[in-house]
Amino acid sequence: MSYSYSPQFFTHFPKYHAPHLKPGEEHKDPLDEIKPRCLTSCADWLQEYNACVQRISMRTDGKGDCKGQFEELTMCQDHCIAHEIFHHVK
Repeated sequence: MSYSYSPQFFTHFPKYHAPHLKPGEEHKDPLDEIKPRCLTSCADWLQEYNACVQRISMRTDGKGDCKGQFEELTMCQDHCIAHEIFHHVK
């Protein structure tokens, strides 16, 4: 037995209300201050990625990419961010 689709079904969900801020207060994303700190802790991966970019830009045949180095850099940065981001959750 199947039920027919009713557009009224989805209208009863509660509305989302953003957290209240004090007047004149702007919401700051904690990720904006955590990312640069974590990038400095992953300096070895950043150096390796930048070296790869230089090598690839010197090539004349247009082949090659730095996906592997970029993925390692982002995994290192994400790992660092994951340890710090939940200290900002209320």
